[in-house]
Amino acid sequence: MSNNRKYVPEDPLPWHYKYEHMAVTTDCVIFTYEDWKLKVLLVRRGGEPCKGMWAFPGGFLRMDETAEDGALRELREETSLKPSSPIVQLGVFSDVDRDPRERVITIAFYALVKPSDVIGGDDADEAAWFAVDSLPPLAFDHAKIFDAAMERLRRDIHFQPVGFDLLDDTFTIPDLQRLYEAILGVKFDRRNFQRKILSSGILEEVPVYESDSTYGEPKELVCASMPMPKAFHEELSSPKGLPDEAPRKKSRPGRKGLWFSLNRKRYEEMKEDGLKQEF
Repeated sequence: MSNNRKYVPEDPLPWHYKYEHMAVTTDCVIFTYEDWKLKVLLVRRGGEPCKGMWAFPGGFLRMDETAEDGALRELREETSLKPSSPIVQLGVFSDVDRDPRERVITIAFYALVKPSDVIGGDDADEAAWFAVDSLPPLAFDHAKIFDAAMERLRRDIHFQPVGFDLLDDTFTIPDLQRLYEAILGVKFDRRNFQRKILSSGILEEVPVYESDSTYGEPKELVCASMPMPKAFHEELSSPKGLPDEAPRKKSRPGRKGLWFSLNRKRYEEMKEDGLKQEF
């Protein structure tokens, strides 16, 4: 038997090693997009160390759970948030002095969610969304984790539909441009952005209906910011109702008032071909 371990059969974990054991935590960097701002979820710590400071939701990993399970549990306990999309492992942060309590390494995850209400729970006094360009001082090494998450998000946006995960299912090109500017921290020329995003083929134009407030039935097709011709209104309001193929006002592709959705099939083809989406 090796001198580095001993066997204690009556112990639930019978193998005892002489090596020191370190604690493991998980942290979650959760992004959303609201009021034309990219935001991240933080909790105010209710106990020491760093009491009263803001940090990412997270905590110590239990012996009977995976890192992902532990991250989701802590996120739920501290913020009441349950992401509908998968959380992705961001990396391991293991600076020796990153936690004053003991030797602690953390496994960080990140995810993108639609705007959601959050509430502080467990050992978090408060949970709130912060714009990424106006964060408070962060506890531990969470500023380093945040920088890594932003770098990952800015890299992924060229190869994955992360931007679309933060928008509604339908959106305008100006909506998409504002989001990409918020993530990448740059300003795009409107015409160039429109030209590049449309030429990629990853968007498909969709008809958008205004709902009837009484019956919830489609009442009027909205596909451009300008008023529709009188004849078109008369056709829609006729006893025949809406035709099977909704009439659409002819307009230059990408016009401000047009609505789009992500063509996921085309996006997957681009990924398979190894193409990078440029903006």
